[in-house]
Amino acid sequence: MNHVSISTALSQRHARMPLKAEQHSHIAAAYDKAAFDISLPAHTRAAFARKADWFRLLARVAEKKERATPHAPRKPQEAPPDPFWFWGLLDLDDGALWDSLHRARRYASEVISRGA
Repeated sequence: MNHVSISTALSQRHARMPLKAEQHSHIAAAYDKAAFDISLPAHTRAAFARKADWFRLLARVAEKKERATPHAPRKPQEAPPDPFWFWGLLDLDDGALWDSLHRARRYASEVISRGA
């Protein structure tokens, strides 16, 4: 077992998932409940009260952020424009070359749509 890799893995900071204002409020309420539990020592209750204050502050900040961020409705994704639109303007007779061009256009369009 490699102790170095375990210690470095434990010391790395993990990315934090941002919480919503309501979630911060729920956490603050839980800390408040613990802060008023008389069976706990005074220093522990004081620590829980500080944590509750902190999460109430985070809830207010998150609420302001949520109000400031416009919630624009998402547009459905439009189909990419056909890069071969100009081929329709060509006035060629229906020959073998024209059929080859159409097959190449269909194939290229399929490849482009799969890649997008």
